[in-house]
Amino acid sequence: MKYSTLFLIGLLIAGCATKYPNEYILEEKDLVPEGIAYSKTKDRFYLTSVAKSKIIAVDRASGKQTDFIKERGFGYSPGAGIYVDDQRNQLHAIGGYYMIKDSLSSLFTFDINTGRLIKRYDLSGEHFLNDMVMNKNGDIYLTDSKDSSVYLLRQDSDSLELFHKSPEIEFPNGIAISEDNSKLYVASIPNGIRIFDIATKAILNNRDTLGVSQGIDGLEFYNNHLYGIQNNKAGNPFNFRKLILNKTQDEIIDVNIIDSDTPDLDVPLTFCFAEKTAVVIGNSNLQHLNQETFLFKESETITPTKLLVYSME
Repeated sequence: MKYSTLFLIGLLIAGCATKYPNEYILEEKDLVPEGIAYSKTKDRFYLTSVAKSKIIAVDRASGKQTDFIKERGFGYSPGAGIYVDDQRNQLHAIGGYYMIKDSLSSLFTFDINTGRLIKRYDLSGEHFLNDMVMNKNGDIYLTDSKDSSVYLLRQDSDSLELFHKSPEIEFPNGIAISEDNSKLYVASIPNGIRIFDIATKAILNNRDTLGVSQGIDGLEFYNNHLYGIQNNKAGNPFNFRKLILNKTQDEIIDVNIIDSDTPDLDVPLTFCFAEKTAVVIGNSNLQHLNQETFLFKESETITPTKLLVYSME
């Protein structure tokens, strides 16, 4: 009798387990999301908007969408990379004008519980902070696409500092860090992913001449390998790919295409991991936005943006 009761309880628990959607359809066609991050404690995705200079939250279970900050709240500008620090209850988001010369590029740090702005870090001049990653100490590395550089925000510091600047990382975009925090992976659009020894700042690998890791936007380190969105490589269709590393994680030795050239992968941008899934901004609608005037070309044929869910199991 005891075992039957335990079995029934197990069935009830399994039956009540949360079922997550296979995709999420965003309500605002003209949102043009660029960055996406997942909060495990909130069980939500957070997305930055290029077109509306705001950040939205998407509930993972229900798909319900709400504004985390309103349009241009706290002076937020067109959205780029975003990162959630669940340990410190903080959300970091980049804002800036890529197409406008000598404009301000900024990193905003918010309290994820209240939406309160904690701190803003600015770079003026020909800079465009694009994406970021955090190490285990809470230090943040940020790519600067216009300056061919990586900046560093140390935990408890009041300002950004230059970590590395070189034509070897021309137009850096996505960025990731190894699990042991010893290596930094920087996606140079023309040169491919460059792998840094963080302690020495030495580049450990050669330029990519085959196009395997060129044109990468979103980049993440997961289960000892790299994953990226390739959306800026001439001759290659839009795709989501796994970049296989060698045992020492200092060289890309193979590639596995997860998804490629489908209607839902129309100008894909970035992605994040949510437990054992990858969630990709599939069709961003960026091609319909004038990034100088920020006018969105309305049309009945424009499809809503989808967040595509891929199992990593």
